[in-house]
Amino acid sequence: MSFETARAVAVALAEPLNRQEDVLLVHAVGRVLAATIEAPCALPPFDQAAMDGYAFRLSGKKGVPLVLPISGRTCAGDKPDVLVPGTAHRVMTGAALPGGADTVVMQEHATRRGDIVQFGLDVEAGAHIRRVGEDVKQGTAILRPGRVIGWTEVALLSALGIATVSVARPLRIVVLATGSELRNAGEPLPPGAIYNSNGPMLGALLAAPNAHVTSLTVRDDLAAIAHALESIAGTADLVIVTAGMSVGEEDHVRDAVVRAGGGLDVVKVAMKPGKPLAFGTLAGAYFIGLPGNPQAAAFGALAFVRPMMKALLGQAPSNRITAEINFTHPRKPDRTELLPVRLNVEQGRLIAHRSGPDGSHRMMPMVFADAVAVVPGASTPVEVGSLLEVLPFDQPRFAVN
Repeated sequence: MSFETARAVAVALAEPLNRQEDVLLVHAVGRVLAATIEAPCALPPFDQAAMDGYAFRLSGKKGVPLVLPISGRTCAGDKPDVLVPGTAHRVMTGAALPGGADTVVMQEHATRRGDIVQFGLDVEAGAHIRRVGEDVKQGTAILRPGRVIGWTEVALLSALGIATVSVARPLRIVVLATGSELRNAGEPLPPGAIYNSNGPMLGALLAAPNAHVTSLTVRDDLAAIAHALESIAGTADLVIVTAGMSVGEEDHVRDAVVRAGGGLDVVKVAMKPGKPLAFGTLAGAYFIGLPGNPQAAAFGALAFVRPMMKALLGQAPSNRITAEINFTHPRKPDRTELLPVRLNVEQGRLIAHRSGPDGSHRMMPMVFADAVAVVPGASTPVEVGSLLEVLPFDQPRFAVN
């Protein structure tokens, strides 16, 4: 299956789970909103002074210098007062506008002598007043499901007096690294063995306030892998297996999925690295099988797992980001290539630089990269200046084109 088709199939496979929970706003940063929030009140909640100054009624008085007695004083937090006709009312920033006033003159533009204040000729009607609801009208939908709650959302909701929000429950993700050669960090490493990097790597890559990730390992044995899949399928939303996806004598994952009661919708994708990749369902969970080489596993997670996670959480797909390529690269017409790159903004343009040599087993090109460039198959090479899609390692909230 082509890379683009596989991306579409993966997202279509992952239907929103529609599970939610209520959490305190102070604990909701990074979580995905699960229900529409309507403003319980207006912002501002009342007409208020935008400056320290004097409130009065300008109607019928424009065109001559104004000299008015001061009849009252209102600070922020005081109960609203009523303007005495023919007078000015001292107000502070954020204070409720006294009833009957239609203008505020900032104190720097007024001359006060005792209980008398004088204004000049350039007073504008309606100046320096924040009108009730000019920012948010009561009852309007201000935030909708799928939005990630950040500091700006916290500010808005706090201003509206909202202390609790309904958010999507975190996804339960299990990463199962297969391989008889795998050892955990800190353990002795016998000849022929390697340390497990895919489990910790994917756990870190996918970790988020909206996902709880658990990592396990299992040896290359059909019965052992099937048993592991059966035991975790009922408690996970998404099961990710690394390695064992090809057709070698010790590649048992596909058969193990079937034995565990699952099914695969896609097996093999026309991409490099990552061709032996599959996804489908497993009991009550979704399943993704990634290759064993680190770059192939990581890039598969960026291209397929993250979009599936957004779909499961009820979020819209991310905007695609493009960058200008500063290198040449040969390509083949029958596959998409994923290349580790480093992004820089240069003269207002997003530029992608190669971060290291080819090789899906290599770690250092990923360490020096912060994105993956998606190189579609074609009969002509990529040229300097070409625009290609990039998949950032960290997910931005906006697209740079």
